[in-house]
Amino acid sequence: MPIQELDEMENLIGEVTDCFEDTMKQLFDEDPKIFEGHSTQAHWNAQVSYAGDEFQKELNKLVEKFEVRVLQGEFA
Repeated sequence: MPIQELDEMENLIGEVTDCFEDTMKQLFDEDPKIFEGHSTQAHWNAQVSYAGDEFQKELNKLVEKFEVRVLQGEFA
C-alpha cells in the first residue's frame, strides 16, 4: 500500500490541504478590495476549492515520488 494511503499520512495531507484552502479564503476576508471587479467571494471560494483538490493530488504524487526514491536507496 502506498504510504499516502495510510490513515496517518492521509490525515496529514488532508490537514495541509485544509490549511491551504483556509488561508487562501482568508485573503478575500482580509482585503476584499483586491478582488473588486473580477471575483465575488463565492467565486473565489469555488476557485480555492478546486485549487485545493489539485493541491491534494499533487501532494499525494509528491509523497509517492519520495517514497519510491527512498525505497530505491537514493538517500543512502
